[in-house]
Amino acid sequence: DQFCLGGSVKNVELHGNGNVNDTYLLHCDNGKLLNRFTLQRINHEVFKKPEELMENFLRVTSHLSAKISQKRTGKKSLILIKAKDGNSFHKDYKGNYWRVTKFVDGGRSFEIPDNSNQAYEAAKAFGEFQVFLSDLPGKPLIETISNFHNTRMRFDHFKEVVEKNPTGRLLEVEDLVEFAFDHENLVDLIKVSDFPKRVVHNDTKLNNVLLNKTSGEGMCVVDLDTVMPGCSLHDFGDLVRTAACSCLEDEKDLGKVAFSPEIFEAIVKGYLEAAGFMLEENEIKHLAIAPQVITYELGLRFLSDFLEGDRYFKIKRPRHNLDRVRVQFKLLLSMEECIEQSEETVRKLSRFNTHYKYS
Repeated sequence: DQFCLGGSVKNVELHGNGNVNDTYLLHCDNGKLLNRFTLQRINHEVFKKPEELMENFLRVTSHLSAKISQKRTGKKSLILIKAKDGNSFHKDYKGNYWRVTKFVDGGRSFEIPDNSNQAYEAAKAFGEFQVFLSDLPGKPLIETISNFHNTRMRFDHFKEVVEKNPTGRLLEVEDLVEFAFDHENLVDLIKVSDFPKRVVHNDTKLNNVLLNKTSGEGMCVVDLDTVMPGCSLHDFGDLVRTAACSCLEDEKDLGKVAFSPEIFEAIVKGYLEAAGFMLEENEIKHLAIAPQVITYELGLRFLSDFLEGDRYFKIKRPRHNLDRVRVQFKLLLSMEECIEQSEETVRKLSRFNTHYKYS
């Protein structure tokens, strides 16, 4: 009732499988049509500045809508529905923050691509997203989560958690802790300060882009809470982490976990076709290693959260975060085995000779 929906709510259902916010699908009847909207409760324990986050959200969606309209493409952007007080959100009496967007019809999201073309289209959509926001006017967007992809900070926090062992769970994950320490060499390979600062998505899981149900083309990028200044490589790497893996990130059977060089090539192709012209040579040189860095970082975060008692990521079963950690670290091993092939793929598809060795 706090939003300008233009009708009455007939049905509400849980929607999506996000790890942070609560999301619902609203079915609203205006007497002529049944319209759908997406209602979300912003997790203000994770996003400490929800009102500033919503300022980001409004600026980004407005700019994307203008770009899409100007280029007359088949793309879509999320569109905010204003609250009755004129704000882009509603704060309830319990201190919770809510927002409503129009439901994007005609799109479908995937946890794992059915084929390489879906990965190509997703990569192209995320690349176009970065390009569209490269000329966002006004002051810089705020950091909705400070140091979100600061891998060194994530590693240092992990070390502190291991030392404190706050929930007494350390003994059952000693093998994972050892693996994490053995891969500390990845920590400083991609520091935001070493690359151009761009407006990036920062959470480019495959299911955060909708593909057109009919044409299969990338249609709309969603989940915009972490859109802020950052590094293009984290966006690229996180898409590879989720799309070029043979299974879900919480798969229990580790025998199913493998990196797909074929899907990686499709992602490189789509991303460079959309955004390659604006990338600097140093960014392209690091495309092959970026998925390893972000996979390691996510593994650290899942492992830290498990050791702290599952405080950050939503869990659906006991030891859920532990399953996530094991998948990330198994995937990292598979990526390491394919690094030379990945480097060759980037060299083949880019305009630079990107032969680069990592210590």
